[in-house]
Amino acid sequence: MTTPLLNKFLDTEEKKKFIANFFSLATLQGLNYILPLLTLPYLVRILGTEKFGILAFATAIVSYFIVLTDYGFNFTATREVSLNRENSEKLDEIFSSVMIIKFALFVISLFILTFLIVFFDKFSVDPWLYYLTFGTVLGQILFPVWFFQGVEQMRYITIINIISKFFFTIAIFLVVKHSSDYLLVPFLTSLGAIFAGIYSLILIRKNFKIRFKFQKLNVILSYLKGGSNLFCTSVLSNLLVSSGTVILSFVSTNTVVGYYSAAEKLFRAIVGLFTPITQALYPISCRKVNQEGGAKSYIKKLAIIIGGAGLLVGVTIAIFSEKIVTLVYGVTFQSYSYILAIMMIWLFFGVINNIIGIQYLSASRKDKFYTSSFIVAALVTVLLNLVLIPHLLINGVLISMITGEILLSICMLALIFRFKL
Repeated sequence: MTTPLLNKFLDTEEKKKFIANFFSLATLQGLNYILPLLTLPYLVRILGTEKFGILAFATAIVSYFIVLTDYGFNFTATREVSLNRENSEKLDEIFSSVMIIKFALFVISLFILTFLIVFFDKFSVDPWLYYLTFGTVLGQILFPVWFFQGVEQMRYITIINIISKFFFTIAIFLVVKHSSDYLLVPFLTSLGAIFAGIYSLILIRKNFKIRFKFQKLNVILSYLKGGSNLFCTSVLSNLLVSSGTVILSFVSTNTVVGYYSAAEKLFRAIVGLFTPITQALYPISCRKVNQEGGAKSYIKKLAIIIGGAGLLVGVTIAIFSEKIVTLVYGVTFQSYSYILAIMMIWLFFGVINNIIGIQYLSASRKDKFYTSSFIVAALVTVLLNLVLIPHLLINGVLISMITGEILLSICMLALIFRFKL
């Protein structure tokens, strides 16, 4: 039973669907970050910061392969599904083409990883660590989150992830008992991701009647071309995020990487608070910004509301960062709590960049302007990482990452005003 006030707020089908999707995604993100937060303190204590740092390095390397196989489809395919969701034949084409491209990129990724393991000592010393972590790439491919987002049926994502995340969390506590068990962590993570992916494909076939069909080469190439701009953006975005960890791993010890990665995991959990909102908004933004008039007022409204929430959360976390880090990881991590506090600057500009770049530029098919901005920001970030990290270590990462996010905002706004987008 709903109240008159609630009925007034939910006055359109679009708002009702947004609220339903938001709560589904909020539940999902809660599980994505709350459950790992249960295991994080346990893993840091059982494995030690050195082994935790090794796992962080492997995860950072594999994240590049995840970006490669995603190929920007989390945005472009979501957009195409959203705009064609009443056309079953078109949906079959989109689904089939995207999956064909993803599996082709998976094979390429596997060859690249094998090359690294065979020819580089840093990888060959522990090959199973990288192969087991690489299993998450297969899980990401099998789980077409972009399809569920496009049809605005995020509850399916939630159901699938609840099962896999609970399995992974319980298994961690049951089987990881010593530092020598560190390989079980990527094994269980990959197993959970693959299970979730297989089950999602069954749901898509059963509930949405989507059929996989081999597509003509020109059709596949059209989707490959359509995702190229946002693929470049995703690659550059990953450079902004993970290049610091990778470079830090080469110039410092695994223990230092472990301390930084532990703080970054907390940061990612906080960023995750905003993911349900931005993901649920994206299909709506795709329609709003492509309608005549009102696009800029819609984006301004998002910037005020969501940007304001980002500022409030950031300031609050920065104030209580020492207590939060100590509570989660223990007193030994207390001196590293400043990392989380400084990262709140990164959080605020990350939220703003999502609104400008994803909700506006990407949704309105102005991907090339988003990509251009990312090229500038990513190149500056990587350059700063290379220059600063060998001398400042963790502080060098923080300076580089925050500079990159601020520069990204400036570049996008400059292009919007310059070309009157």
